[in-house]
Amino acid sequence: MVQNQYELVRPRVVPLMPRVKEFDPEVARERAMSLFWERGYEAASLRDLLAAMKISRQSLYNTFGDKRRLYLSVLDLYAEQVGTLIDAHIGSDRASVNELHGFMQYYWSEIIDDRGACMMAIAALELGMRDEDVRSKVHDYLFGIETAFVRVLRNAKKRGELRDDAAPIPLARYLTNSLMGLSVLGRGARPSRPAIRQLITTTLSILD
Repeated sequence: MVQNQYELVRPRVVPLMPRVKEFDPEVARERAMSLFWERGYEAASLRDLLAAMKISRQSLYNTFGDKRRLYLSVLDLYAEQVGTLIDAHIGSDRASVNELHGFMQYYWSEIIDDRGACMMAIAALELGMRDEDVRSKVHDYLFGIETAFVRVLRNAKKRGELRDDAAPIPLARYLTNSLMGLSVLGRGARPSRPAIRQLITTTLSILD
């Protein structure tokens, strides 16, 4: 059968290729973390976030959702990074009191002294009383630090580095609380490094 020359020829449909992101989401999240860490949640405006992340408003919504969901994602990123730091310093089964001293000093110099405070401490103070999701993330973060401290202190007790009556769990909670206290101190008073070293040494003297 001969095709009618006036018959409509259907155009061939070419499937659209998925649009490739024009930015690295992890790099953008790191930049957002820096701004939130410096200013806190409320003071970091959406305009400032977009400028810092170097992305458009639509890209933010498509990739991260809204500002709040971006913030929660950033808190996860921060917890992951500190978790890596913990593993590197006191994650070994052989880690004991000496490694704990080193971790506390490093935590101060790399996190608190550099930025003024632990980001989770900032989140707890700003939003912990009114945002259940933030409070939950702060709780999990602190529990992770406490768990690492318990493991180290149990190692120390097995090695005879702690008194026989030393209780690893209460001691770990005390040290976690002290670490967060140092963070608040760093945000407000900005004590000198020698003063902080003295504070850390005094805090850890409870293990003697």
